[in-house]
Amino acid sequence: MPIHPAEDPPLESFGPIVPLSSLPAEPLHEGPAPWPRPSKPLHDMRTQSSPLWFGGGVFGQGMYNADSVLHSDAAVRALRLAFDYGINALDSSPYYFPSEFVLGRALRILAPSYPRDSYFLMTKCGRYGPTRAHFDYTPERITTSIRQSLHRLGTTYLDVALLHDVEFVSAQPDAALTDDGWLAAAAVGRHPTIPQDDARQTLGIAPGQAAQVRGAGDERVLAAARALFALQDEGVIRHVGMSGYPLGELLRLSRLIASHPPYRCVDVVLSYSCHTMHADLLPAWQPLFEASPWTDNEKPHEAQWTPPMLLNASPFSMGLFSDRGPPAWHPASEALLQATRAAHRDVYEAATNTANPHIDAAQVLARTALFAGMHGSDVQDTQPIPRLRTLLGMSNVDEVHAAIETYRILHGDTSSPTYKQLQSYGARIRTHIAQAGAQDQTWRSPPVDAD
Repeated sequence: MPIHPAEDPPLESFGPIVPLSSLPAEPLHEGPAPWPRPSKPLHDMRTQSSPLWFGGGVFGQGMYNADSVLHSDAAVRALRLAFDYGINALDSSPYYFPSEFVLGRALRILAPSYPRDSYFLMTKCGRYGPTRAHFDYTPERITTSIRQSLHRLGTTYLDVALLHDVEFVSAQPDAALTDDGWLAAAAVGRHPTIPQDDARQTLGIAPGQAAQVRGAGDERVLAAARALFALQDEGVIRHVGMSGYPLGELLRLSRLIASHPPYRCVDVVLSYSCHTMHADLLPAWQPLFEASPWTDNEKPHEAQWTPPMLLNASPFSMGLFSDRGPPAWHPASEALLQATRAAHRDVYEAATNTANPHIDAAQVLARTALFAGMHGSDVQDTQPIPRLRTLLGMSNVDEVHAAIETYRILHGDTSSPTYKQLQSYGARIRTHIAQAGAQDQTWRSPPVDAD
């Protein structure tokens, strides 16, 4: 896992700023993506950002790609193609070193065709390595971190800044760290024996708990959020948010921040690996994020609840559903890992032996996971706004093409052979996971060895 160096290397160490004309243009497959393209300049992220977002975590050292990819033009070409299709939002983090450098170089090269007001840019702060020792949520470090990110990314403002992996810092309820991974499912009525109300009480999201500070970690999160709100007031960042894995903790902290001075709601919450084939929980949690956390008697006079924009990240569940296998550091239980391997063998054999295959057997696991994890990105609310936007890593042009092709299938005819084939593969994979007793089970975050 990457660790951000104490001093930034020069941007040029990741390649020169070459003329855009020197890079080969990638033709679009079947034209632009099938969603409306807002007119530029962009100004309203909630209504104008694309259903799919370009994730920069794939450009982290030692995470998903060989280091040679980070020093190549792969990111420039992939991002250019994503922009050409109509993807207009991207994400990074200092923790994904050297992602901000790689994407900063790409954005500088692409500037003649895609100026700053043609896309939404999000990064994170507070996390700089794999363990708790690499977190720093002090207001001074948060402020410095954002200004460093601006320089790396070549911009004067960020559309979103997130507190990265808040559960590593917050005073997460002890029971959430010691249960067997069923509280998130139980809290939305999806566990046979744990009552929903009991789960919510344990997670700290029951009525009357919104303002409860559980310890020093919560105070650190509140201080870091205030630092971001100050930068928002300066115009350096436009939206404040947080990212993390445990849905209960993301909701609890969203409510906590809104319940304390300056009584402002976070604008964005990024959840990862919670809208996947092994744990499809995020859609069931959306109503909890939308509901006001206070009764009339307990609502702070200054507070008003505005639901955060939810982002669904990592439909591949951090590489768990990669056809080349998950990374060695993946936190899934052994039961889930074994079930995924068995499922992969099953759908690979099915794709290989299908008389009229519509999905390449070499990509069947990832394509099926992407098809499942994108659901919601194609559904619009009462306004023409995606119900749930999906952020996914795309390392190269082939992965960009595959993402758009999968979105077309999801957005298209539900009776098409390809749609039905992906549905069938998804059902097979879920059966393996359910038989292993791992459906909707989450893993502990932070992990036991995070210290």
